[in-house]
Amino acid sequence: MASIEELVKKYSVEIYADLEKLVNINSFSTNTPGLHILSEVLLDIAEKHGIQFEKKFVGEDDAGPPHLLYTNKNRDDYYAFIGHFDTVHPPESDFNQLVKDGEKWIGPGVNDMKNGLLIALYTLVILKDLMPLEKIPLKILFNSDEERSSLTSRYIIEEELRDATGGFVFESGRLPGDMIVTRRKGLMGLDVELFGKPSHAGEAPLAGINAIVDAAVIVEKLNRLNNASEGVSLHCTEINGGIARNVVPDYCRVGADIRVPDRVKQEELIKKIDQLLSDKNFVNSQIEYKINIKRDPFLRTDKSARLIEKYINTASSLGFQIRETSSGGGSDANNLSSYGVPVIDGLGALGDFPHTKKEFMVKKSLLDRLIIFSSFFYELICEEKFSGDS
Repeated sequence: MASIEELVKKYSVEIYADLEKLVNINSFSTNTPGLHILSEVLLDIAEKHGIQFEKKFVGEDDAGPPHLLYTNKNRDDYYAFIGHFDTVHPPESDFNQLVKDGEKWIGPGVNDMKNGLLIALYTLVILKDLMPLEKIPLKILFNSDEERSSLTSRYIIEEELRDATGGFVFESGRLPGDMIVTRRKGLMGLDVELFGKPSHAGEAPLAGINAIVDAAVIVEKLNRLNNASEGVSLHCTEINGGIARNVVPDYCRVGADIRVPDRVKQEELIKKIDQLLSDKNFVNSQIEYKINIKRDPFLRTDKSARLIEKYINTASSLGFQIRETSSGGGSDANNLSSYGVPVIDGLGALGDFPHTKKEFMVKKSLLDRLIIFSSFFYELICEEKFSGDS
């Protein structure tokens, strides 16, 4: 029987060709035609290896952005792989093609996270060469809206993946060094609306209630809730108000981005925001606000620690020294772990500068990470005693 390293070498040429094809298809989160085209390419790659995904839609609109789900219907128990194929680069961007610069491959989604899709998919291809497909306890979700906080695919995660034995998310590995992600901050959004009173700014400025001035007071008070030492950040990143220079503005909206390290800090901060914005005395405008929890914190747990240790030990046995890191950005690891599933993230190839025109992947790391994860997952499922084995 061929070794995993030999199988990775066998598939290496087509893996790199597949990645080039994926990167050169624009899959901006709202480019629905592009998302459909890319999903068909992923389906073709999988079908070439005898693996059948199905297209999934949330709601009744099958013309909307597609998600792809693979399920081993012979197993009730399963692990979950998750990756996304949407990117942040719109079709009109001049950053829409893969550029090969030696070991540095540059392009939209090459790092975040089209390489990770192939590591997840070819792990199954490789394991299929080592054991019967029906024996592999696995579900794979490739979604098309992660960059929009998994607006619809979060419901597929809840319905299909929440009972997973363990979860693996193939966002890019981190530099410097060779790192996986084992913790991520939770993400919340805050929208504050202020309703003042309009008036002529020259004739009767004192007759109005200036919503922009009151918004400035609120921004200053919200800014005081930042606590870098405890990993809490609250930054007012949007402000909109006013219709003309000579009109006292009767409306202003403030938007804030909030990151918290754990659920305790999340609850504490929500309480502080409620206390602040429920006070009707410190501004003259009427205040309406909404706190939206977009992603709960992704925490390192005792259960995930066992998976992390095994992954690091497997990598070490193969000559790779893996370290752990945390991230301030959210991913589907936040969503899956919120159901108590132990998760490892950052399992993709190494790279940097996601969401920019400098986004790149280290070419060799794609195969290195595939060898590590395939070896780890093969050992994991061979060691476990699943109820489906008899």
